[in-house]
This record gives sequence, structure tokens and C-alpha cells, in this order.
Amino acid sequence: MVKQPPIRRQASHSKSFREGISILTDEINLALQWQRPSILLTVHKSKLGQVKAQETLEREIVKKNIKVKRIKINSSNTDIISVLCRTPDRDRIVFFVSGIETAEKQKAGDVYRALNMHREFLVEQHVRVVFWLTELEAGNLPHHAPDFWAFRHRVVEFASRENPKKGPTP
Repeated sequence: MVKQPPIRRQASHSKSFREGISILTDEINLALQWQRPSILLTVHKSKLGQVKAQETLEREIVKKNIKVKRIKINSSNTDIISVLCRTPDRDRIVFFVSGIETAEKQKAGDVYRALNMHREFLVEQHVRVVFWLTELEAGNLPHHAPDFWAFRHRVVEFASRENPKKGPTP
């Protein structure tokens, strides 16, 4: 009888994906435990990867009886920090914010200016927020909103699942 090699299952997510989610989950848990703010930035190469990370992190947060509120920045709410700080029961919410670059193109500087000018409110109000960024947004943020960039607590970069030379990563 010929011994068959064990069947190797492909992991549902890459190691860097799981590590990124773990880092974000730990940061949010500590912020909730110590009742402190948490300004987290995530960087993604693809929208699909960003959506998967949001869904995965949301499942982890909801397990802790904490709500997730998704907010997409647009031309009518360029001052996202004011929106976050005015939200009732924000101490039991983790905000997911996306769409910086799209709104920025529509409002010629208003989004970055608002982030820069009102950044301290996130800390004073103990807001817990994850900004979901594309590589372009992450590259522009320190240039156009340097004071906001300095206030961030953590940046987590999610590598692309596909490697063009080797194919999918296990």
C-alpha cells in the first residue's frame, strides 16, 4: 500500500492578513479595556482585500458586544471627525471610515484640512476608529494632514494576497 501525502488545505487568509487582523483586534480590545482612544489606519492594495478585512474585523468586534458603524466620507460630510464625535453612545462603537480620496477630489482640500484641524477631538472624546485606506490615500495623508498623521496610534499594512511571480500565497 502506497502512503499518500497528507492533503494540504489552503489557508483562507494569508499569514499577513491574520496578523493584521490580530493587531487591530488587540488594539481595539485594549482601547475598550482602558477606555482610551484608538486611531488606527489600515492600508490595502485592493478593494477586495479591504472589504474582506473589514468583514473579518467587524466579526471580531461584534463578538465583544461592541457595535461597528461604517462611515463613508463624501462631499456632504468632509469633517468626519465632527461626525464621529457627535455620535451618541460612541463609547460602545468602533467606527470604520473610508473614502478619503474620493471626497477629497470633490472638495479640494476640505477632508485633509478637517482631519488636520480637528484631530485632537478624537483623543479628547476617546473615539475608536479604523481608517480604511488605499495605498494612494496612505501616501497622501502624511503630506496633506501631517498633524493628523502624527496623532495616529497604529498603521497596519495588508499585503496583497496575490504574488504576480508566484501566484496565490498559501
